[in-house]
Amino acid sequence: MTSAGMLAEFKRRNVWRAGLAWLALSWFLIALADLLLPLLGFGDVVIRWLIIVLGLLLVPVMCFAWLVEMTPEGLRLDPGPGSINPENEHTARRIDQVTIVLLLMAIALSGFRQFVLPERVEAPAESGAQAEQPQPAETVAPAPLAAVDPRSIAVLPFANLSPDPENAYLADGMAEEILNVLARVEGLRVASRTSSFGLRDQRLGVREIGQELGVAHVLDGSVRRQGDELRITAQLVEAASDRQLWSGSFDRRLTDIFTLQEEIAQAITDALADTLGVREVRVRQPTGDLQAYELYLRGRQLFAQRGANLPPARGLLEQAVDRDPRFAEAWAALGGVLLVMPSYFADVPSDEAAEQARSAASRALALVPDLPEALAVSARLAAERGERLAAVQLVERALARDPNNANSWMWHGLNLLEAGHVQAARAAFEQANRLDPLSGIHFGWIGATQVIEGEAEAAETSLRRAHELGWRGSASAWLLKLALADGHGPEAERRFRQWLQDDGRIAPEHRSVYEEIAPAMADPALRPAAGAAVAAAIETWPEREWSQLYLMLGLPDEAIREALRSKPDAGQILLLMTWSGVDRAFREHPRFAELAQRDGLLEFWDRYGDPDYCRRIGVAPVRLECER
Repeated sequence: MTSAGMLAEFKRRNVWRAGLAWLALSWFLIALADLLLPLLGFGDVVIRWLIIVLGLLLVPVMCFAWLVEMTPEGLRLDPGPGSINPENEHTARRIDQVTIVLLLMAIALSGFRQFVLPERVEAPAESGAQAEQPQPAETVAPAPLAAVDPRSIAVLPFANLSPDPENAYLADGMAEEILNVLARVEGLRVASRTSSFGLRDQRLGVREIGQELGVAHVLDGSVRRQGDELRITAQLVEAASDRQLWSGSFDRRLTDIFTLQEEIAQAITDALADTLGVREVRVRQPTGDLQAYELYLRGRQLFAQRGANLPPARGLLEQAVDRDPRFAEAWAALGGVLLVMPSYFADVPSDEAAEQARSAASRALALVPDLPEALAVSARLAAERGERLAAVQLVERALARDPNNANSWMWHGLNLLEAGHVQAARAAFEQANRLDPLSGIHFGWIGATQVIEGEAEAAETSLRRAHELGWRGSASAWLLKLALADGHGPEAERRFRQWLQDDGRIAPEHRSVYEEIAPAMADPALRPAAGAAVAAAIETWPEREWSQLYLMLGLPDEAIREALRSKPDAGQILLLMTWSGVDRAFREHPRFAELAQRDGLLEFWDRYGDPDYCRRIGVAPVRLECER
């Protein structure tokens, strides 16, 4: 058969029409899936597979049209060239009509998705390894958000449009620096980096982002780097109406990056002048060494991701301060990394890390005396040394300079909670949560205060939300406290094992001890044997802190003796966990005053009052008498 004959046969058998109709149907199905599947919780991978399957079926559809024809009696195999079937022309018209209808429906759906629904904000994934987080077994609905403050904004991570994907750190760094500048504008509430950057991979429109973060405005943008040339675009959008308030495009050299940050931040405050009043923005150039600045941006990005990213973050920040020893912000970030590392790695000595963090924060403050990040690190270190009054003064200075820093509010709350000022701690944690509503740690500490105050149902909700958001080990420990409030039993053992599974700070060589005492969580008769197992562990690993296990077993005498034993790995986690009703006997123990004296609590109580739900009685020795 000649080429012309073959083409004629394709036309006679309606093969071309069948192919076009199938493509029109495919477009309609894809447009419908793109509209509905995200609402049903399905991701892009389902749509991609739908496109692949529909594309692969095109050839079988055209083969079917070649082999089969429609007759008044129904379908039959096509007899071949030269056959005459008047029904073919009627079939062709019907296929054309169906194709036109499908095309119009597909165009309508695509137009509705593009121009009527809110635009979905997309951004590339962060560079750098992410610490693995196992997914929780159940999902807990987030707490309802309060009314939106009209003087509030979220800065989303900027998209990296550079040819080199490794420049993602620069896009993140630009967004974070603008966020930090805006956070210090009086009267403007800025959503924390953790929450705003946490929406990076979610297909949310501006309205949804505003609702999720509880903000009235959203800033997003992109960064394109070609050598030392930068092109940065940004837009400020009113979240409720999806109305653009300001947009700008800037072409600069990398050496002008600090001036550029100031220009963008000033443009945003100008756009919000009606709600904020006139404000003038100033950006301090932290370093003249651009390579040190790039190392700092990379290190800070990894620091924000925590977990396995902390050691490389430390290395990058150490390189930054080696290149520019007068780079205060890099010293402060390094101090933060060193401070939190013992919370993530069981083999990092807490006393050594604390001393290194103190040195880094001191270097930062010597260069910039009121640098908020360094003040916050110093405050937490002071609290861990038992210098409670100094810790309060330092964190108040940090918050005066940067009232939008959720981490500073959280550390302030920890200082208060360690001293038993539960209600004030809860207020600090709630402020941190308002600034950073997608961070598990803030939900977790709110849940901890709810455990202490006997709000079991609310505590369960908050702690499960914290667990869902990645604060797994500590949330499981407080959920265990809830179970122990009802006494030792099967549920306490189940939650103890869940905590053992979730808490990565428990060293692998110690896990056999925890497994050995787990049955005692269900059977009080096994507690003496479990206590003996903990005593044996102290003999084997005397440098570790074992008081918590004694507390969980309900052995306050052993717990206070272990808490007062001199050891390098003391830390403050014990104080944070001793204010629930389960631990009342521990706090009322005659020797608890020795612990309070050692850790600076007596001085704190003299200044700010006795702990909530407790009062001091007697003199030399002082004891606590508690209501719960």
